[in-house]
Amino acid sequence: MAKYAQDPALFFQVLLFKGAFMISASVAYAIISRDPKTSLDRIASQATIKRDAEYYAANINKVKDVDDFLGDYKLYSYAMQAYGLDDMTYAKAFMKKVLESDLTDPDSFANKLSDQRYKTFAAAFNFSTGTAKDAQTDAQETDLLDKYNASFTDQEKQAIKDTDYYSAAIANVQSVDDLINNTRLRTYVLETFGIDTTYASKQFLRDVLTSDLNDPNSVVNLQGGEKYQALAAQFNFNADGTVNGSAQTATQKNTVMEQYNLNSSTVIVDNDVFPDIVYTTKAAADYNKTYYESKIKTVTNVDSLIADERLTDYIRAAYSLGPSSFGTDLSDAALRQILVDPAYANTMGATAVYQAFAFEADGSVLGTDGPQSDSLIQATSVNYMARYDDEAKAAIEEIVANYKTRMSDTRTLNNFSDVDSVNDFLNNNKTGDLDKTNDDLPDLYQVALQAFGLTEAELPKSVMRKLLASDPYDPEGYVASFKDDRITRLARAFNFDSEGNASIQLQALSPAAMAKYATSYKSHVIMLMKDGPLKDKASKDATEEVDYFAKTMESVQSLDDFLEDDRLTGLILKSVGLDPKDYDEETLKKIFTSDPDNAKSYLNTKADSKFKNIVADFNFDTAGDLTRAKLGTVQDQGALDRTQDAYLRQTLETQEGETNDGTRLALYFARKAPDITSLYSILGDKALFQVVTTAYNLPSQISSMDVTKQVDLLKRFVDLEDLSDSKKVDKLVKRFTAMYDIQNVTTQSPALQILTGGG
Repeated sequence: MAKYAQDPALFFQVLLFKGAFMISASVAYAIISRDPKTSLDRIASQATIKRDAEYYAANINKVKDVDDFLGDYKLYSYAMQAYGLDDMTYAKAFMKKVLESDLTDPDSFANKLSDQRYKTFAAAFNFSTGTAKDAQTDAQETDLLDKYNASFTDQEKQAIKDTDYYSAAIANVQSVDDLINNTRLRTYVLETFGIDTTYASKQFLRDVLTSDLNDPNSVVNLQGGEKYQALAAQFNFNADGTVNGSAQTATQKNTVMEQYNLNSSTVIVDNDVFPDIVYTTKAAADYNKTYYESKIKTVTNVDSLIADERLTDYIRAAYSLGPSSFGTDLSDAALRQILVDPAYANTMGATAVYQAFAFEADGSVLGTDGPQSDSLIQATSVNYMARYDDEAKAAIEEIVANYKTRMSDTRTLNNFSDVDSVNDFLNNNKTGDLDKTNDDLPDLYQVALQAFGLTEAELPKSVMRKLLASDPYDPEGYVASFKDDRITRLARAFNFDSEGNASIQLQALSPAAMAKYATSYKSHVIMLMKDGPLKDKASKDATEEVDYFAKTMESVQSLDDFLEDDRLTGLILKSVGLDPKDYDEETLKKIFTSDPDNAKSYLNTKADSKFKNIVADFNFDTAGDLTRAKLGTVQDQGALDRTQDAYLRQTLETQEGETNDGTRLALYFARKAPDITSLYSILGDKALFQVVTTAYNLPSQISSMDVTKQVDLLKRFVDLEDLSDSKKVDKLVKRFTAMYDIQNVTTQSPALQILTGGG
């Protein structure tokens, strides 16, 4: 007897088997609802049920396509029963159209069916043709190109920070060791003079900085070369590494900082024919302005000006004499001709340049003020500061446009632009398409490196090839082994499988799941509203919210990304009838990072039961990172678990119905209630309608009334909001079972009465 007290469901099953009594719907429902897990476990332990479940779990993701699934009756019928569609198992052609429906398309077959079961069934599988393989989605491409554009200004900001640090820290350097042992200072001076920081040893740098530049046999003169000699010239260390006063004079310090800022300008187009196009930083532009204004007055003839590349670059930028105006960079010879020949200047559309300088036809300076007056120097500088980055911006726009063309999903006759594999991506512009105008632009691979702050030395093509064919979400995988966030983010910007072919992007939610939540959200938003302007506005606002949800979820890369956006979390919660005000970010994080397989986890003990399905739908692991572990070829883990749980619940209802149809109706209503967003759903479902009419003792004749009047009548008894509250649903169902028992008089066993505390 003690064993039966531990398991009341088992007890009354034994009594039923022995024919002891006819159990009432009230008692049966009370026992099951008090401990549903025990009842479901009892069903799951039945030999046939257990075998079918094991077969389904072992074989569902071995299915190759829809026809293969429909051809395996054991799998197909199991799934159909799980979703309450067993009466349609014969209609394979119909169900094939359901399974292949793109749920993100409102005009797809499943979405057009009024019965929501079909949409739910389609969402449980990955047979939809709506999700295409794409090496890089539009959202991923936009994010990468945004990073590419930002990379230049990011470098500029970092250069300013590094210079500010150097300016303050160098004053505290009292020995050569103070300099070379400070990684940030050492890197700064090496980069200033173009020395590779990877191979420059501290000892050699120490020997250079303590060398005597005037001694031809010193280390710096014998082994250093021009770069190290230029570096040593800007410091005043004694042979023993000490300093007399300071490591640098003010002039030396300014020279180093100026050179560093000039070097911080980035070559964005490495051209074999014409001069490189450089992204010039604001700091470098300021130094160029200072240089020009101090140097131009010393120019005595046009040839000395032309010989100074820094001056001519300044003039070209100030007067837009670059590729954006001429198609190529204006040559030195052409610039010289413009400066001395007004007719030629007019022909070239550069009269303003000629007029800004005072050169004779023979190239000598006209007058005593030099080639420019103070006002003309000022005008030239104003032009320069307004236009110094125009060529770079134009080049970046061209590079971005080329990237989009090369990554385009549409192959054109004259431009082989599809990127369907890692090899396609790594092809340079010369071999990647038939367009010759882009041959000197950075390749796709180079753009990606720049976007994430990486170099070809850090990530050569051979490594990139293996990297892109690896799973960037595997914590133990090849990508993770680099332990470099830049590399991880780069790898996640693309979608290639282990064979290096274009694949499907791993997203926090599958398209089918997003469609499910979007549809449910809209239904919950307007379910209590009457037709009219207010409902129309609410529907429009809901559509805008769904559009934001669909667009933004594509870029969610972690649980934190999701939780930080109230609009995203709000839509998910409202879609299942939960109030976002009841859940702060900390609580949601506890729920999502719980172990769903641990019965004692926060998700299983503290959270609303609706969260189990939500957490299962999201492709996050318990650390909050995206993971492929939940994905399946045909059915993802969450959908598989829900299918098997639904099968057990359907079976439980069926078996209970064999004894008492009232119990089956009660369990069915309790299961369906949270998804009811319209009273018309109750009218259209005979079982739901019977529960409501029985619970409130409504006459059967109401079914012959006008539909609108039936809805008006139901409103007096059923509040749709209450159906999202498990306690209120339980109260309604218990009312139903009590009324059902009265209408279908059932005698209760005294033994069971004692066991259940009176019923």
